[in-house]
Amino acid sequence: MNRRKFLGLGAVVAASAIIPASLSATDFRKTKPKAWTAKKVDVAIKEVFGTSKTTKGKVKLKAPDIAENGSVIPVTISSKLAGKTVALFQDANPEATVAVFTVPANGLIDYSIRIKLAKTGVVTAVVDVDGKLYSASKTVKVTAGGCGGWFKPHKHKKI
Repeated sequence: MNRRKFLGLGAVVAASAIIPASLSATDFRKTKPKAWTAKKVDVAIKEVFGTSKTTKGKVKLKAPDIAENGSVIPVTISSKLAGKTVALFQDANPEATVAVFTVPANGLIDYSIRIKLAKTGVVTAVVDVDGKLYSASKTVKVTAGGCGGWFKPHKHKKI
């Protein structure tokens, strides 16, 4: 093995040994199980954060106005706030909570994911900053498909 490959491999092994020790995340499915079965957004927000009182603003939520395929809707949450927890909720599916993220110290809030919506609904992002909640919401119109799959055309009668 040549020296360059050996040194490169050694650097990767050393970095991988250090990184897992510095990362930490809360398993919200275990610590907040009722949030994942809540049917209403305000109930889910209360289960995750302890209160459902939010202040509109300081959070940007980017999602399409109209989604032709409800099974792959791109959503981006961003903010300049020094938040500790970011959560995404929706009111179109049976369970309101979509995702909850733990923001690392000095981390940037800029998350992009794809979500599923069974029908037209409101998507809400919430950021926790030392117990104060900031939010943004957007209605996403689902035209066909949703979680159930592809659009099924009508059958024509034979003449």
